[in-house]
This record gives sequence, C-alpha cells and structure tokens, in this order.
Amino acid sequence: MTNLNKNLQLETITIDSHSKLVNLIQRIYPPAYKHLWKNEDCSFYINTFYNLEQLQKELLEKDAEYYFVLYKDKPVGICRIQFHEPLNANKKATYIHRIYLGIEAQGKGVAKTIFNWIETRAKANNTNLLWLKAMNTQEQAIKFYTKQGFQISGKTSLNFDLLHKPLRGMLIMTKEI
Repeated sequence: MTNLNKNLQLETITIDSHSKLVNLIQRIYPPAYKHLWKNEDCSFYINTFYNLEQLQKELLEKDAEYYFVLYKDKPVGICRIQFHEPLNANKKATYIHRIYLGIEAQGKGVAKTIFNWIETRAKANNTNLLWLKAMNTQEQAIKFYTKQGFQISGKTSLNFDLLHKPLRGMLIMTKEI
C-alpha cells in the first residue's frame, strides 16, 4: 500500500484482485464513457481489456505499475503507468496508460495528487516526459490535464466498430518534466 495522504492510497493490483478490478470498472467506466458506445454498451471494452488473460499479460510487463485508487479506504478508481514507454523518438517517457476515477473521487484533489505522485515516480525512473491519450470528447478530462501542464501534441483514433464513428478521436497529450 502506498499512502499519498491521509485519505488517499494506492493498492497494487494483482491477479488475485481480478474480480475486484472488474467490479470497479463496471461501476466507474460506464457513467463517463457509455455515450461513446453503440447502444451505450461498454461490455466489449470491459471484456476485452479487463479479462483475466489481459490482466495477467499486463502484470508481466516490465516497468509497469497498476493500482487501485483508494479514497477513505474505498476503491474509487484505477491507475496504470508504464515507465520507459517511448512516444515518438523520446525513449525516456512515462505513459499514463489508464487513469479512471469514479464520480465520488472527483473534485477532492484525488487526480491532482495522483498526477503529482506519477510525476515524482517518473523522475525517479529517469524519464523526462509524461504522456497519455484522452478521448477528444472528454472535455472535463482535457481541461484537467491542461491544468496539470499537459499540452496536446498529436491526434489518433480508436478503431473499434462498436464505438460511434464521430466519437473515436483521441488526443495525445504530453508534459515535459
């Protein structure tokens, strides 16, 4: 357990916590993202990226860390970071692969505290760039990332047939540290 402050901890995700992970994602992902999916059905995403085999694969990746975010001892989100994950030519980059927080964690400084911690960890791992991908329709998230010093540095899109075509766009955002 990593204590970030008196109310906020990070708990390492393990293979034994798979069902806890799936239950949490089923609770926190749809409110923010179901509008992206045809029939508002997020099951493809959850079943593809949070199945047991995928978790086993992700837990074996070198230089990656995967956490539950606990606020007042209750799981409210997840965070996955990958150190030394290049973006373009920059080999000294840390990729914030996933960060999802439930509504109950918003507006309490949780995300800001996590981002500060990630930046400290990235520096300790000899990386000089943070990067992430954000859905271009998630205005609240983009505004938050911008406040944290991230800039839009590129665009990409997801190629999932079950996503509404006009909502597939993603922004690549970066922050030099």
